[in-house]
Amino acid sequence: MTATTMTDTGWSRYRGLVALAVGYQWFYNGANFLAFKVAGNVLHPLMVATLRFSIAALLLLPFALVRWQRSPPSARELGGAALIGVIMLVASQALAIWGTHFLPAGVAAVFGSAAPLFLALFAWGLFHQPLTRRQVAGVAIGFLGLVLMGWTSATGAEFRLVGAVLTLTAAAAWAAGSLLAPRLTLPRDPVVGLTTQLAAAGLVLGAIVTVSGITVRTDLSRMPPAAWGALAFLVVASTLVGYAVFLTLNAKVSPTLANTFNYAAPVIALCLSALLLHEPLTAEKLLAGGIALGGVALMIDRKAPGARQPGRPANT
Repeated sequence: MTATTMTDTGWSRYRGLVALAVGYQWFYNGANFLAFKVAGNVLHPLMVATLRFSIAALLLLPFALVRWQRSPPSARELGGAALIGVIMLVASQALAIWGTHFLPAGVAAVFGSAAPLFLALFAWGLFHQPLTRRQVAGVAIGFLGLVLMGWTSATGAEFRLVGAVLTLTAAAAWAAGSLLAPRLTLPRDPVVGLTTQLAAAGLVLGAIVTVSGITVRTDLSRMPPAAWGALAFLVVASTLVGYAVFLTLNAKVSPTLANTFNYAAPVIALCLSALLLHEPLTAEKLLAGGIALGGVALMIDRKAPGARQPGRPANT
């Protein structure tokens, strides 16, 4: 990582802290898919997402109210944070949890790693950023690997095509949110901004599970300890800590660096799912995953199209 990778020159002095934050992202994003699988096999995946973001919002709310008084956000800032919450938490994370319900956790993690591929395609299609030969190769290799992963996994009892579609849609939504976030006016206080995003996601998902009848079919008293542990991990380690780390890296350092978890987390997920969930780790799966992640790696070690320019204030 070089100083030119960072879009905020102040953060270039904290290389050790940035490296720790990136490493934490790699771990928790890989472990996320195991938690998605464990909790999503007991509760409806959309209920898992609703509880995850609603509980996190309630835990942060007292701190956000105190900080609100110090730096009151405008309606425009609150609207921007709510929009990002719906895109990156509802359209991305909730769909990722749902998609993992129909896939092996390790396979879902590989499909979920496609965000940088969509990031380049969206920047090319929406912001007219030209693709280099390296990026074109990365997109082609990445999607080839995803097709091979689906092909080699399709014979498994846990693999359903709808899971791949949902997980890829989630990755596309994450890429869209990553490109959009630096272009929106967001609350200056990060705690207020994060709480707004979580609350917006919780409200939208709460309406969905209520109208669909998922709420009345949910019995939390029958949840096993493993599912409670998975939900606790998603609320604390992933949402309260992990998502805040991602938002900071994405806004203050580099969207590209913030998304490096896309090629590291699937490796962690494949290993953890084989070890803890006893999912088969075949040579074909490793080859397909390696090709997909190789394509992602070609994309992610370059500055993300549409990122803020050095010196430009965050959230403006």
